[in-house]
Amino acid sequence: MTFINVSLKDIIQSLYGAFRLAKGDKTGLRYFNTTYEDFWKSFYALVLIAPIFCILLIVKYVSNDENISSIRFGSIYIITYIIGWVAFPLVIFHILNFISMGDKFIRYIVTYNWASVLQNFIYLPFAILVEARIFTGFPATIIGLILLSIILAYTWFITKVALETTNIFVSSIVIIDLFLSIFLSSISQGMIFNV
Repeated sequence: MTFINVSLKDIIQSLYGAFRLAKGDKTGLRYFNTTYEDFWKSFYALVLIAPIFCILLIVKYVSNDENISSIRFGSIYIITYIIGWVAFPLVIFHILNFISMGDKFIRYIVTYNWASVLQNFIYLPFAILVEARIFTGFPATIIGLILLSIILAYTWFITKVALETTNIFVSSIVIIDLFLSIFLSSISQGMIFNV
């Protein structure tokens, strides 16, 4: 397998496209390359998100009152993190092929992956503050719901633009994404705390 090199230009161009889409500008889609190689390059997004995700894990572990092995704790969350990046594309691949939209798969996943960087840079700092118990109670709940709504709206928009399909189908994809995230989170929580 040929090593796929991701240049700084690739990253900047893709994140700029994601930023344009976040502003509601459909032309942001033009900044994403959609070759087979660019499909794999887009998974570099998980590397960009990883540092802040690791900070969240550290804060989550330190603030946790349970007596849990740090290796077990970190391993489960990291494995779940990686599975999350693989599971959604696999589900979408089969769905799009089933309804004869497979030609839009690469464009959608490339867009989705790079957009995930912006989404996580918005939400993870808040999650860290919540885990550190700096944000608590009703205000934290309201802010969390607002941020979640923004992320879901953004995901809906990029899905609509990339797949060019009906609103009902787009909403279904967003719901699948949300429930898959909840499912994986529940699995990891269960593996850690239900020993």
